[in-house]
Formats: sequence, C-alpha cells, structure tokens
Amino acid sequence: MSDARPEDDGDAEGAPPHRTRSRSVQLDSERRQGTPYTESQVIMPTVKIVAPFAFTYGLFITFHGSGSPGGGFQGGAIMAAVVFMIAFAFGIEATRDWLANTVVVALAVGGALAFAGIGLVPVARGGAFLQYDLLPIPVKYGLESVEIFGIAAIVSGVLMGLFFLLANGFNSDEGGFGDDDAESDDEERDEPDTPDAGRTTVADGGER
Repeated sequence: MSDARPEDDGDAEGAPPHRTRSRSVQLDSERRQGTPYTESQVIMPTVKIVAPFAFTYGLFITFHGSGSPGGGFQGGAIMAAVVFMIAFAFGIEATRDWLANTVVVALAVGGALAFAGIGLVPVARGGAFLQYDLLPIPVKYGLESVEIFGIAAIVSGVLMGLFFLLANGFNSDEGGFGDDDAESDDEERDEPDTPDAGRTTVADGGER
C-alpha cells in the first residue's frame, strides 16, 4: 500500500487539472478576442459600395413577397446580412456602437407586437387569427403589413441580436455564452483534497 497521491496534470504550482484547463480556455478566448482589428483598403470601399444595393434588394424582396418570390423572412435575412457585412469590414465593436442594442431589440419586439396586433384585429371582429378578409384594409395590404412590419422586423432583429451575442465569444468579460457551463463543470469536477483522494479499492479489500 502506498499513501502517495496520484500525479495530477496541473501546472507547476499544483493546481488541479480541471482548473488549469478552464484557465487555459479563458486565456485562449481572451487572446483571440484581443486580436487587433486590421483595416482592409479593399474590403472597406467594397462594402461601402455594395451595402446600399444589398439593403435595397432586401427591401425589394420584402415588399414584393406577396406578389413575387420573396417575403419578409428572406428580406429580413438579407438586411441582417448587410449588417454582418459592415461588421466584418469595419469591426464588430464599431458596428455595435453604431447600431445601438435598443434598435436591435426594438426590431424583434416591435415586429412580434405588430404581427400579433394585425392577427388579433380579425379576432376582435369575430373571425380567426390572421383572417385577412376581416381587416379594415384590402387583403393584399394586410399580407404586406404582416410581411413588412412583422416577419421582416423579427427576422432581422433576431439574426442581428444572435450575431452580436455570439461575437462576445466564450468566457468573455462581458459574460458571453459558456460561462455557466464552465462554472458548473468546475463544480462537478471538484474533489475533496484529502490524503485518501487518490486511493482505489481492489477486489481483495486492499488499497493501492
């Protein structure tokens, strides 16, 4: 029998291996987040030229969804992609400062409220949800109102919100996604630091 504790894979100071792993993941994330943004003299002018046309195309797809291929979902995704393109060209943090978080939230929440409001008008008049023929406007305009003010706003707001959320990174200082998992993982792996922690019991009742 031996009272020697098992060798751990921690650092030179004897830190537990799971603590070392968690610390290395966080340091790696901070190192990636700290990469300086490099301006490109090709990408930036190109985005300045392409972005207005891409945004206009997104609006075209949204407004013409009821009468031609397209719709609010496709148009909202294209308009959100324009913001992604600007972020990759001019920097995510600069784009986050330019496009306030309240605007992104207002798009998603306002779109959901508009969709629900238009759909509940026929219910108040004795019909079904989104029964367009009971709206006080022609059916075509009712469809376009749902596509423009509802679906397009929701899709663009949610996509932009997810983009900026994921851009925070893993274990970021702003509390990005993954912090809770790392903490729970540490708690699950914590073991009592006792002299018997490394012993295992064999079939004959002895210890090694």
